[in-house]
Amino acid sequence: MSERPGAATNELDVESQSSAWFALVDAGKGDASWSAAGALFREALDPARWDEQLRAAREPLGPVTSRVIAVDQKLDAIPGAPEAEYVVRQYHSVYDRSRAVTETLTLQHEGDGVWRVVGYFIR
Repeated sequence: MSERPGAATNELDVESQSSAWFALVDAGKGDASWSAAGALFREALDPARWDEQLRAAREPLGPVTSRVIAVDQKLDAIPGAPEAEYVVRQYHSVYDRSRAVTETLTLQHEGDGVWRVVGYFIR
């Protein structure tokens, strides 16, 4: 089975960007995670609103104790966003004060060739 050219590099880039962004979010660094996110994310939320939403969603859960990727899906489009290369990753996560949390991270391959987070949902 052959992969498309650059597929392995893309997967490494997606993993690297996902991990780096989660490190910022896990540390409660709202401003830094907003700055590291992609254009769609930054256009949808101003930094203060993102920081407020991040704290409201994550502080009650306590520190993350484990996070395992459950779904890794490549898409050419997502609802409400322009056609582009996307990766949607779902994680089964456990936090100190919560169990069975699902985190969904959406990354977009932006025009400069970098994968960046453009969506984050936790339930």
